[in-house]
Amino acid sequence: NWIEKIVEFEPNIIINTIACYGRHNEPATALIESNILMPIRVLESISSLDAVFINCGTSLPPNTSLYAYTKQKANELAAAIIDKVCGKYIELKLEHFYGAFDGDDKFTSMVIRRCLSNQPVKLTSGLQQRDFLYIKDLLTAFDCIINNVNNFPKFHSIEVGSGKAISIREYVETVKNITKSNSIIEFGVVKERANELMYSCADIAELEKIGWKREFSLVDALTEIIEEEGK
Repeated sequence: NWIEKIVEFEPNIIINTIACYGRHNEPATALIESNILMPIRVLESISSLDAVFINCGTSLPPNTSLYAYTKQKANELAAAIIDKVCGKYIELKLEHFYGAFDGDDKFTSMVIRRCLSNQPVKLTSGLQQRDFLYIKDLLTAFDCIINNVNNFPKFHSIEVGSGKAISIREYVETVKNITKSNSIIEFGVVKERANELMYSCADIAELEKIGWKREFSLVDALTEIIEEEGK
């Protein structure tokens, strides 16, 4: 099976980017399998290897969604068994990363595509503040973390984001301006979710300490994405 293939490969580093968000009404068992059992199985399977397991998690508090809850539980289980593992476990608390050709079920992509096609965009108040990180900046953060794994303890968490929060409203208005869209933006017509998080922003002091720096501003990143998707 695939776990045996991982062990046979004897990796030095594994980056787990698998996640089930529950956006398509998946049952709880699907989120438990993807977000908890899968990474823990891999961690246990490489327990005899001096490997680094990097698990892409979330900055969201566990009470915001089942996705956030299951991601947090994986980290708690990893912390409980890490002493039985030869290598290291690094949790990345990811903020809202975005890029070109992402899924239609992702907020950032939905707004871009609706604006490109001049469709109406219905939203909540838009007052929520989020830390948006361009995928290319996320990849350089991965590089930085990998190059510094020897400096981290056996179990470690790192916040990953741009280090700057902006409102959902500002994000949407920026997209509309860049696309020169005729879309009607309707704020306040969608009810906010229960346990809606109103502010989220990464503390990137540790990332900066190991040499990482964001290269793309929101405008630069969105301009690049919109040019690619608008072709």
